[in-house]
This record gives sequence, C-alpha cells and structure tokens, in this order.
Amino acid sequence: MRYSFGVTDYSLPLYIDSISNRWPQETINRKKGYPYVHWLQTISGVGEITVGDQCFELRSGQGVLIDKDVPHAYHAVSGEWLTAYFTFGGELITEMLATLRFSQYIQIKEPDQQLIEFVDRSYQQIQAKKVDTYQASVLVYEFLLLIKKNQIKNDVNPHLMAVIVTPILDYIKTNYMHDLKNADFVEQTHYSLQYILEVFRAYFDSSPHHLLMDYRVRKAKELLANYPDRSVEEIGKQVGFRTNSYFITTFKQREKVTPGSFRAFFQ
Repeated sequence: MRYSFGVTDYSLPLYIDSISNRWPQETINRKKGYPYVHWLQTISGVGEITVGDQCFELRSGQGVLIDKDVPHAYHAVSGEWLTAYFTFGGELITEMLATLRFSQYIQIKEPDQQLIEFVDRSYQQIQAKKVDTYQASVLVYEFLLLIKKNQIKNDVNPHLMAVIVTPILDYIKTNYMHDLKNADFVEQTHYSLQYILEVFRAYFDSSPHHLLMDYRVRKAKELLANYPDRSVEEIGKQVGFRTNSYFITTFKQREKVTPGSFRAFFQ
C-alpha cells in the first residue's frame, strides 16, 4: 500500500513525500525524472532499471537511490515484481546529497539488514501514527546515513579492507596518543604510502592522517566533557597533540569552537 505523508511544513530541511513497503510494481518511464529523491528496493521478483545510459537488474533486497529530476525507467523482468519505495525532499536535500557525495544514482547490491528493513519498519511506524512530520525528517536523515554506510561497504574491496584499511584504522585506535607518521602506516601494511593514500582517498575521500586527527579530536571531546579538572593543554597532549596551539587550531577547524568553549557546554 502507498502512503502519502501529506507534508505541511515545506520549510523543513528534510521530509517524506511517500512510502510503500509492498507495492506491485508497474512499468515506469520518467523521461524528466521525479520531483523527489527516490529509493526503490526489490522485495520479490526482479526488476530492470535504466538510468541514463546505464541498465541493471534489481534482485531481492537490492535497491537504487535516484536523485530528483534524473530521467529513469524500470519494469519487471518477468512475472510480478514487488517493491518497496521511499520518496523524500526538503529545503536542504540538494546540499545534503552533495555533502554525502552522492551521484545521480547509487546502486546498492549487498544491503545490510538495517537497510533491508528500513522501509518496512518506517512504514509500520507511520501507519501506526507513531511518526509526525518532524520525526519523519529524522527518518530521512537516518536513511541517508544508512545509504552512505552501505555505499562505502559495497564499494570496498574485501581484500583491500583486510590488508590495508582495517589494520590502519585499528592501529590508529590503539596508538592515537603517540606521534604517528606515514611510515607507521606503511610498516603496518607493507604497502607503499602512495598506494595506501590511493585506497583511503577512493574509499573515504580522506587520508590516514586526516582520520587520525578526527579520532584524536573525538577522544579529546570525551576527556573535555568528563574530566573538568584536567587542563586543555594536558588533554591535548594526552590524545597526541605535541603543542597546545596545534591542538586548539585542529579542534576548532573540526568543531567550530575551541576546546575551552566546548568544555563550557558541560559546565
């Protein structure tokens, strides 16, 4: 069954347009696209999707996220094609998709269980009147983060994840307080620095050093909130920053406030 949410506040950053958890999917040909961002997922049967000059099949559990106004078409390959769909928009939807680096469409071939169940769970909540317009905005945000997580997981080569990404991330988590250098990451993986940087850039659009700084700031936030008796400089050194000025500069770049101002939120 289709449920049209009936948006009453179009100023919201994100909102749901429609949702269905078990839809007997008819043939669709949208030459001018759809005015909302559109998630289509196969429940049973097989569908064929065309977006631009790309054509692919959606089998059970698989889904595709198509941006608004992107021409597309789809039809059942044979027999009944049962789908779930979720359409949404909002004042900040374009900026949100750009921030998450989503392209015109994203195909998810191996969704995790959370994503597989998301539309059905959300549909049941909406039908039971447990979700209002503002809570629906949160659901859209949750969904976008699920897509991002699944996109990364689907894009990562399992071998590279095992021999490069995971060892470096684990090393950062256990040694972030030390003076880590690129040579340490090379030593952990026995791959060249250039190749390591290519892998991290491809999968995270980042570098091991950048992720190290992010992790140090995260640990610093925990200490600032929980240990008011420790000085800012002491906490900075505890999480691996050699100078207080470097700690403050890095923290402010990421959190938009100084460590001292951040700590004041908890006092």
